[in-house]
Formats: sequence, structure tokens, C-alpha cells
Amino acid sequence: MLARHAVALLEENTQLFTSLGCDHRSDSFNNLLLQQSQPVIEAMGHASAYSAALKAGLPRYVLDLFECSVMRLDSAWYSEYAGINRLDQRLREDAAISSMIPHLSTPLSNINIKQYVSAPIITDEQWKNYVNQLPVSTGNAVPVLKQFHSML
Repeated sequence: MLARHAVALLEENTQLFTSLGCDHRSDSFNNLLLQQSQPVIEAMGHASAYSAALKAGLPRYVLDLFECSVMRLDSAWYSEYAGINRLDQRLREDAAISSMIPHLSTPLSNINIKQYVSAPIITDEQWKNYVNQLPVSTGNAVPVLKQFHSML
């Protein structure tokens, strides 16, 4: 699916370039095609990364989650050309996340997250200690709110 997306974006922009009949230094090229370089290159990178992960034997739940996260970047294309409407995209994403949750502790423990994260939320104990150290402010102020009405 990700490879199809990359190929389609490249073909779309190649056809546009041909139809414009311009060169790579024209205003039309700069306005319509140059800005599409990054999404096309990223799409190729996503397809390559997915392929490499598949060959490396990464679990299906990791591949599915990666695919769903990439699909979010160009949701309209997957709806228009791959026939996966927005609701189905969200359902696929939910299924991918749900299938990964039971396995989440293994990759997290394998990467030793504590050495990379210094935020107190990393453990319940550190979080509770942090919250207990926060200053507490009290007072008897009464907020004054201006009411307004909006019309849609």
C-alpha cells in the first residue's frame, strides 16, 4: 500500500510536469511541482522503511501501526485511490493500536527508556514526588466572566 502511494505521487507529478510543457526553472514548476518534492520523497522513504521492516521480520502489529501512521499523512489519497474511506482508516488504526497494546511493555523495556527520559512521569513514584513538590496557591478571588453569544 505504501509503495503504491509513492509510485502514484511520483506518476501524478511526472504527468503534471509533462502537461505543463515547462522546464525546471519555470514559475509553473516552482509553484506546482517543487513543493511536491518533499511528500514524494517521504512517501518513497516510508515504502522503503516498511519493506525493510518486513524483511527484517518485525511483528505484524508494528508494521500495521506504522502503515496507519503513514496513511494519516495523506488520508485523502488513501480514500480516493486506495478505496479506504476515513472511517475505515480510523478503524484500521484502532485495530493496529489494539493489537500492539498487549506487546507494548516488551519493546519499551528493551530500549531502557529511563536512560533517555528525565521527565518525572516516567514512573508513578517519581510523578507522585514531583506533584507533591509543586507549590499550592490559594485565595478567595472570584472570576469575572463576560458572557457572549455566538451564531453559527
